[in-house]
Amino acid sequence: KILIPSIMLLPTIWIIPTKQLWSSMLAYSLTISLTSLIWLKSTMASGWSFLNPYMATDPISAPLLALTCWLLPLMILASQHHTSSEPTNRQRTYITLLTSLQIFLILAFSAIELIMFYIMFEATLIPTLIIITRWGNQTERLNAGTYFLFYTLAGSLPLLIALLILQNNSGTLSLLTLQFSPSLQLTSFADKLWWAGCLLAFLVKMPLYGAHLWLP
Repeated sequence: KILIPSIMLLPTIWIIPTKQLWSSMLAYSLTISLTSLIWLKSTMASGWSFLNPYMATDPISAPLLALTCWLLPLMILASQHHTSSEPTNRQRTYITLLTSLQIFLILAFSAIELIMFYIMFEATLIPTLIIITRWGNQTERLNAGTYFLFYTLAGSLPLLIALLILQNNSGTLSLLTLQFSPSLQLTSFADKLWWAGCLLAFLVKMPLYGAHLWLP
């Protein structure tokens, strides 16, 4: 109900007349964000709602999904005056990147399979990197983009290895069935490194002090 309208935003951006571009995108994205409040109402006793074979929401992901949908109209409101002097194609490209960021985040936060979550989580790197390097306000935006790319890649590769180990040990990466698999005993030093690898990608994304050199 939310993902398909968000995807339909992409062709709409390039079809709509230039004079109506920002106002139409704002109205469209506000409609999506208001509809996303449905996610906050969880009705299933198991905690999962809006369940299908690939995506679902739970009490943790629902607020994150709603916040993701509300970010797009806020970013459009904040940046329309700054980018109004740019060529029309650059304005359309900018809104396309913001919309694709929203789509990737919706897929990441609602993913049931951990590997799908990983792919969508890292796919957000591409539009974010382009936005930083092309529309960054500071002269150091190219350095910031380079730091952002390498910090995120270096932090996420241990997470990928950790997910592959988890798949090998438990036989599944589905959040629905993973809770019923035998619990892993983190006893050895290698196991503790494996657990730290799971956390490292999220510490870089937060970003934690010491892992945020790209942010200033």
